[in-house]
Amino acid sequence: MRIIILAKRTVFHGFGGMETHTKILAQVAAGLEHEVIVLTTAHPEGLKEAVQDGYRVEFLSGTPPGRYSRAWWRASSRAVEKIGLHGAGDLILSLSLAGYGVATARIEAPHYTFVSGKTLDHLVSEWQNWVGLKGLIAYPKHTMTLCYLALLERRLWARVDGLIAKDDVLYQDLLKRGRRVFLFYNGTDTDRFQPDAELREATRHNMGIEPQSKVLLMVATVNPQKGVWVGIDAFLRLASYWPSLHLVVVGDGPDRTRLEASLKESPYANRVHWIGAVKHPETAGYFAAADLFLYPTFRIEGLPNAIVEAMSAGLPVVATDKGGVRSAVKHGETGILLRASSADAVADAIGFLLQDSAHMSSMAKKARERALTHFDVRTQVARLLQNLCGPRVISDEAN
Repeated sequence: MRIIILAKRTVFHGFGGMETHTKILAQVAAGLEHEVIVLTTAHPEGLKEAVQDGYRVEFLSGTPPGRYSRAWWRASSRAVEKIGLHGAGDLILSLSLAGYGVATARIEAPHYTFVSGKTLDHLVSEWQNWVGLKGLIAYPKHTMTLCYLALLERRLWARVDGLIAKDDVLYQDLLKRGRRVFLFYNGTDTDRFQPDAELREATRHNMGIEPQSKVLLMVATVNPQKGVWVGIDAFLRLASYWPSLHLVVVGDGPDRTRLEASLKESPYANRVHWIGAVKHPETAGYFAAADLFLYPTFRIEGLPNAIVEAMSAGLPVVATDKGGVRSAVKHGETGILLRASSADAVADAIGFLLQDSAHMSSMAKKARERALTHFDVRTQVARLLQNLCGPRVISDEAN
């Protein structure tokens, strides 16, 4: 089968959940012996094409890199038409609004779009990012943009053959609304992300962390809505009581400079390790080196890749109960779900687990087991493609 994947960003554009999801989806589909072509926005440095892991990436020139735009929707539609899909044996998969142009053009091949949340929900989530006077002034314009994208989202959903929800909460909501929807968890490579004693020792050695130390891990874009600052504050509340406690932050973003500066006067700054953005395969070492994963997000999102990867590596998770997080984290079994993100709540959860090593070990084992049974990416992608090969159905709302 020939599969076209439409995404506004890829790993060539930067580090994040959408980029990782696109890469894993394309890689696994290609490994299942499908012909996979990823169409994306222009490469930041002008690259036209790339081939990796058995699939091809085409960067459409004249489109703003990593952004939705009318230029992208026109160019992606023309690119799909040029490829020459014929319906039978072809499939279009788009991430969020990336497929709007193709859906409007009514290409013959069946088209399904991945949904990780509703656009208007981001108005609440992203308020955390708009700090200061400049942010207050810019937020109304951002609100108008999201309202426009929400309108396009409604039109897109009416024109595609079905939606692919990435978490239980969204899946049930879309079903109730009468949408044709499939459930597809963000999967991970459970062979790459697994408990690994040798990798754990080597990664800790490279960071200068002693084998007996306890390590907290955060993997996220460093911006206010992801709550990295909450994790740091929680760590500082515990650092004096736990002299061997370390915090590792993998990722980069606009809030990093401020957070690093805020730690300069802290006596515990040397126990906060800033790794920055790394290639996705390299994150496996940091998961192996950790004891507990933190995800105190403010964002209403789907099922974060980082949480699934942490569980696959055998890490209990402390996370805010937002969006689809509860699809993976089972409170009291594979981690702790918090009603709201705050440094006190995160610190209390960490302290509770650190003081009960038996409970923490049980959670780690159950997290790994749940990842194997629910989130193995090869199983997830194979099941999804099999489900999508059914008869084509177009919603009456599209007419």
